[in-house]
Amino acid sequence: MQKRWLLLSPLMILSACSQTSQYPIFTPQKPEIVFSDWYLRGVFNWWEAQPRYQLNASAKGWYVDVELIADQQPYDFKFSNATWTTEQTCGSSYKGYAVAVDEEVILTCGEYAENLQFTPGKTGTYRFAVEGQRSSGIALTVSKLP
Repeated sequence: MQKRWLLLSPLMILSACSQTSQYPIFTPQKPEIVFSDWYLRGVFNWWEAQPRYQLNASAKGWYVDVELIADQQPYDFKFSNATWTTEQTCGSSYKGYAVAVDEEVILTCGEYAENLQFTPGKTGTYRFAVEGQRSSGIALTVSKLP
């Protein structure tokens, strides 16, 4: 009887090691952007979440209008919520990406979001408009208002 146990013990251990588990692999999902909580933050507002820089809803997406002075100096900016939550912060894939008027730019969101730059050609009001979702890409367009 004792010999049987000695023979069965290694077999049980080996068979237990050869079992594969059927547990699903967990891949964390990044939360969708909450545009209603977003602010345009940059050097023009000391990077603060001020009410006049909070995004407004439109038929196509979200926007905020900003008065800028054309002094040939770039304005650094990015988008985030009031508390700079990493997953709710979006900008460029690399530091200092220059945004041109009426050119669509796909934003990078998360901990690697860098500042964007915009240099207005004329003093006036500019609309910063975003549309889309994190999963399909969030597009930014800056346009000059009449």
